[in-house]
Amino acid sequence: MVLELVDAALQVVEAIPERTAAWQAFARNAVHQQGLVSFARLVSLLRQYEPSEDEELAILLWQGEVSEAGMARKAVRILRGLTVFLQGQGITDAASWLQWREAVQVQSIAQEAREEPVETVRAVLWHLDHGRCDVPWVLKFARRVLGQAPAHGHLMLAVQEMAEAMGLSARALARRIAWHERQFQALDDAPTLRLYWWQGVKRTLKAQLHNATTVTLQVGSGIDALPLSLAMHLRKGQPTLTVKLPRAFGAAPAWPNLTIIQLQQAGWGIGLGLGLVLQGEGALSAQLQLEIARRWKAAQLQPPVFERISATKWQVSCGWCDGLWMPSSLEHAEVSSWATDTALQVFEYVLVLKGMLRTTASSTGTKPPFLKTRSHSGNLATDTIEGSKHQTF
Repeated sequence: MVLELVDAALQVVEAIPERTAAWQAFARNAVHQQGLVSFARLVSLLRQYEPSEDEELAILLWQGEVSEAGMARKAVRILRGLTVFLQGQGITDAASWLQWREAVQVQSIAQEAREEPVETVRAVLWHLDHGRCDVPWVLKFARRVLGQAPAHGHLMLAVQEMAEAMGLSARALARRIAWHERQFQALDDAPTLRLYWWQGVKRTLKAQLHNATTVTLQVGSGIDALPLSLAMHLRKGQPTLTVKLPRAFGAAPAWPNLTIIQLQQAGWGIGLGLGLVLQGEGALSAQLQLEIARRWKAAQLQPPVFERISATKWQVSCGWCDGLWMPSSLEHAEVSSWATDTALQVFEYVLVLKGMLRTTASSTGTKPPFLKTRSHSGNLATDTIEGSKHQTF
């Protein structure tokens, strides 16, 4: 849905090659960098920036592909108007948009949008011709049951036929399949070994981040009131490992500074889905966000997702699947080694980001914090990780 909204807003760019380049830059980069995976997330991003900051927002969304600054800002303005109009229609997500799209009449749109800018009405009418639905959990279910990945079209036809036989809509049946597939992933996952894994990650990060003020492991399971062990809460919930760092001594208020590191279990997937969140204080400019994204890509790290929490607070996040969770075939030593490797992978993200922030501080005349140890290879992340692999935790 978000891609269609952006496509509608970019119709204001007359040059087709430029419009296409801007849309591709948004789809390939901005969606990941800003976490624009839903209509709600798009609305949230637009609210984070005032209309007076549309030029800054245009840099993040169009990635510099729209050559004329005024046209880039206009596309952002149309996107704002489009989201506000759809919210006024009671649309909150892709499902409600699909329902509205099926029922709405073009004449009624023209009538209701009489007070809206002409460019917004045009974008709405253009947007009515588009839509898509994604059912990843249904695909996972099919792969697990059949032992192979069927063609998407064939699977959707099968779901449609089953839904009709059960007197349900295809979307309702897809929700049921997804719910049961998540429950299946939670079975026989050896919560004691999972806790052992998380404790290993915590121990390794605590050893590497010497200046950390606190390192805590919490599990939000929805059954917190029950007197169960932490291991059993892991079976029902999602753990979060939080590391708090002090603000660098002598850092200027505007200088971006990393203060919180969070590693979370992203969900019950086929593998161990992990999400990394790096929060900080100071100003994280649009240009610096693009440079961080390019640096992470060059280092073969996962694409970053940026979010401005406030004028002086920001966060960068990413996610990955850290292999298959098969506890029945793992020994404690293997689980410990796996946890150490994961923690060092997190540490690499931290070091690369900190290096970018130090570079920014140097370019603005702010003295970066002093490094206690000299890098032997010129790559601080490599030296630290290689040295840590020989330690016993």
